[in-house]
Amino acid sequence: MDIDNLSETVARIQFVADVSLIAHCKEDELKMALSMISDMTGSIDTSLYQDAIYCQAE
Repeated sequence: MDIDNLSETVARIQFVADVSLIAHCKEDELKMALSMISDMTGSIDTSLYQDAIYCQAE
């Protein structure tokens, strides 16, 4: 996943999260929004970014 696709995915996740908070969703609608977010985050390959996220312990 290149940086453009990653940025697009993160923007989609942020959009779904913002809309679900602002819209005062019902419980089942909020569950659906969280499921959508979960599905989108599952498509992000974090192994490419592990060196930037975690540092080597000395």
